[in-house]
Amino acid sequence: MTRILLAALAGTLLAAAAPAPPPVGAEPALRLLLAAAALPIPPSSSCYGVIPGVPKPKLGDFLATPLAALDSGTNRVSGGCTHGQCRVRITHNAGEDVFSSEFRFRALRGRLVPASLSCFSTP
Repeated sequence: MTRILLAALAGTLLAAAAPAPPPVGAEPALRLLLAAAALPIPPSSSCYGVIPGVPKPKLGDFLATPLAALDSGTNRVSGGCTHGQCRVRITHNAGEDVFSSEFRFRALRGRLVPASLSCFSTP
């Protein structure tokens, strides 16, 4: 029993001593989000929405909407990841704020954790 406890304690200490991944900027965070484009969005998710002509929307469908609307004016993709918590914000301003879409998620081993995905938008 003592060996099991010592092994568990050693594993915990090694995990705690492991360095956190370094913070990354908007481009790597956007790459994580784009890599998960085929992720189906369940109706219970804050990311879910109705897209005309798309019977079962996926994350990529919801990313396409704000990215396709970045035309004239000031457009920005910002965000990044710190300690595995990521945020990507897409904004469009044409003299006044037109819209903002924000995707928040957790990343683990270089991949988006589907259950952690949440979305916020302003018209």
